[in-house]
Amino acid sequence: MKTYIHFKGILFISVLTFISILLFQSCTSVNQKTDTYGDILEFTDGIKVINTHEHQRRPEEFGLDSVGFYHLLGQTYLHHDIVSSGMQDLNIQTNGINDVAELWKQYGGPLDYCRSTSYYGHFIKGFQKLYDFDDNYFTESNIPVLNAQIVKNYSNYPAWFSSAFEKAGFELIFLDRYWNSLEFDIDMSYYAGIIHINDMVMYSNLRPAPGEELKSIYKKANEEGHTIKSLDDYLTYCDLLIQRNVEHKAVAFKSSLAYARTIEFEDVPYEDASKLFARPSGNLNREEAKLIQDYVFHWFVKKTIEHKLPLQIHTGYLAGNGNQLDNSDPMKLVNLIRRYPEANFSLFHGGYPWTSEFIALGKMFSNVYLDLVWLPQISREKAVLALDEMLDCVPYNKIFWGGDCAFIEEATGSLEYGKSVVAETLAKRVERGLLTKDIALEIAERIFRYNAVEVFRLEEILGREF
Repeated sequence: MKTYIHFKGILFISVLTFISILLFQSCTSVNQKTDTYGDILEFTDGIKVINTHEHQRRPEEFGLDSVGFYHLLGQTYLHHDIVSSGMQDLNIQTNGINDVAELWKQYGGPLDYCRSTSYYGHFIKGFQKLYDFDDNYFTESNIPVLNAQIVKNYSNYPAWFSSAFEKAGFELIFLDRYWNSLEFDIDMSYYAGIIHINDMVMYSNLRPAPGEELKSIYKKANEEGHTIKSLDDYLTYCDLLIQRNVEHKAVAFKSSLAYARTIEFEDVPYEDASKLFARPSGNLNREEAKLIQDYVFHWFVKKTIEHKLPLQIHTGYLAGNGNQLDNSDPMKLVNLIRRYPEANFSLFHGGYPWTSEFIALGKMFSNVYLDLVWLPQISREKAVLALDEMLDCVPYNKIFWGGDCAFIEEATGSLEYGKSVVAETLAKRVERGLLTKDIALEIAERIFRYNAVEVFRLEEILGREF
């Protein structure tokens, strides 16, 4: 009997010891996981980031004399989630935009409905980074305080932007001024220029008839003494605009044509496009107009080869509400990619929701690069899954990161979200034994900096070391 009791005691102690070991190992594993993520995230904070895509605007470019919380909100992606919840659009030029108490009555409820979205999450991260904002959510009580800080900062916008740029951790931003794409006045202290081609493609089929008002590229050409009567005239002037951009050290071409039309571009013979261009634009049907645009787009791709500049292309999700999503399926680009193996294509946004197709293009074609730009804001969790799949499929020298925002606060929040996505993905791969920690850190540095330096030839074009 005593032997039996003694045996039970030993068994009990053994079980307790085994459980203790399991608990210790489990806690150690959790701590290791936490440390791996934290270490990689801390490492990313030390990277001077090359941001491959932004739409940063000065307040005066929005027609604003002062800027407060709701001005910023009205130009964020979060604003689109508010509209998606059922609320009306927020016009930042509306009278009363500074009445934060009244605006909370209108937008507070819809804003709260968005507290789980990535648009909300990345926007608030910017304030946590730049304003030492400690709250997890925007509230009726903290917005007035935040608003006062924003108004004060924007009373001296150049100084505020400079300090925020530095605190965020940027070294260089690629600036896409789609709203004023034919001009070149950018501050080279912070930005590298992008040749945005939308207007030059979309106006190619809109040649004005005699006596008709001149717009966009036709107006600018006329003001500079260039007459456009033929397709050759049109392309000659486009070439002049390209040359000016190149002289201003532009680092890439950019198309976001998916907002206006399909990104499937037929290879149209010159003779056909030239004959269609010669006809008054009012006599062209939609199919004929598209043929001219397609020809001009192919012409631009050839120009990217000539100038050795990558072509950034919007694929996947379209900002705003109610757009034609199927315009932007990345698979529609296959014919173009195959047609021009000497061109370098940088595809945007993870192609969401076609992320696997987007990744497959990066795997199949040596001249296709993948940019995570904006994907973490669309869906942080999808970005983690997509980056994990990218690292399974695609060499990591082909991945970039960009922000795609109008104000520095949102761009900063975008970077914070991007860092967390990269750190989480890499940490999981280290924990699963798929990567060593040193290689994980190299990948992070390449995504946020050195891939862009190499592929966009920044040292050669900008004439300085990175």
